Amino acid sequence: MVHSNRDRLLLMSVPLVMAVSAVGGIAIGPLRHTGLLWILTFLIACVLIPLKGLRTITFPWLAWLPLYLFLGFSLAWTEFDWRNNIQLFVQMCVYPLVGIVASYTIRSEEELERYNFLYVLATILIGLFCVYYTIGPGKSSNTSDGSLYNGFAERPAATSLIVVASLFLAQIHKIPKTAIVMWGLCFGICILSASRMATVVLLLLWMIHPQLASLRTRLLMTFVAMILGVAAFNTSIIQDRFFTKKYGFSGTGTLEDVFSGKFDSAGRFQAWPIILEKSGEAPWFGHGVGQSAPFVYSVWAPMDKPHNEYLKMLYDGGFIGLGLFVLGLVLTLANLYRNLRATKKRNWATSAAIMGWIGLILMAIVDNPLVYGNNFMHPLFFLVGAANGISMNILSKDSTDLPDDENDTHSVRNAPGREILKPILLR
Repeated sequence: MVHSNRDRLLLMSVPLVMAVSAVGGIAIGPLRHTGLLWILTFLIACVLIPLKGLRTITFPWLAWLPLYLFLGFSLAWTEFDWRNNIQLFVQMCVYPLVGIVASYTIRSEEELERYNFLYVLATILIGLFCVYYTIGPGKSSNTSDGSLYNGFAERPAATSLIVVASLFLAQIHKIPKTAIVMWGLCFGICILSASRMATVVLLLLWMIHPQLASLRTRLLMTFVAMILGVAAFNTSIIQDRFFTKKYGFSGTGTLEDVFSGKFDSAGRFQAWPIILEKSGEAPWFGHGVGQSAPFVYSVWAPMDKPHNEYLKMLYDGGFIGLGLFVLGLVLTLANLYRNLRATKKRNWATSAAIMGWIGLILMAIVDNPLVYGNNFMHPLFFLVGAANGISMNILSKDSTDLPDDENDTHSVRNAPGREILKPILLR
């Protein structure tokens, strides 16, 4: 299949947009540059996808359709505010669009490898931004009001590094030195930015890598990750982040303190029970997409997000919205694992997508990854779409490589891989 350069240009923009979105506060007219970039991505994808048609799409979009339909309908019982309600919903719509474009554009590992350089460049830029704003000349201007960044956007940028680390760790059998260096660079930036959960997820990637050869290798990598984790925890940057003096802590502490909850949660432990209690006023249908923002601000200013996507979904969409969100997460993960088995683990792109997807599931517990579109969700859905496109191409080639007398009963339509993929809503 011939793909237009427009499709590729959109995908090439994903890592570059990810990098420049690591810095907040750049105004372009009434918008910040981050908002302008995701709006452009949305509009371009809306033009490109209809030119291809549904038959070319292998991204599991049906797994997410119920959630998007429900959240769209929930706008009817919101305040219909542009920033809190409409913008959030439209912003969420961009993720699957990026995944769809990737699914019909990238059909081989070689095609995906062409993007490696862009992700290397993006990571270097994020690292330079981090150094400049955390320990360099820009430190004095590096501020945040809880929802908007002026300077280095450390939490969104740290989630970007989860995708980058997943992408390169999945290629460790092909480019071992580059993979280890890129993971190390991501790990170092996360520590420098004091991003606690992202640092933990980066360590976990070694343990959950789907293509580790044996149990012995997995145990060894777990041991190494634990050593690195303890070393990172005892750095002055992470110690100060866990036990911040200005919030009444001593500035240092132990892992025992963390496990017992005696650390700076940035207000999460105090705000979450209040948000959960308020969610009970609309338990089934929720208060409507985006309605959590004004309430969170009223009880946790200057924060306007719960820093827990499951809690936000419960507040905005009730049990129905939360259930559909979890269903989308589970079906997509099942889709990726079944792709991996169907292609007999020949598809490293799927391994990368699995690691990144588990990163999303974990980050959603303590952060706001759904609003980190440019930084995290677009690159992640890029990986998921590419993994599905490559998997389907591998299965198609397997079916055409069969002897002629077997083609009728082992066509792509009837191939075992196709049957495995079908229950997880590829189309």
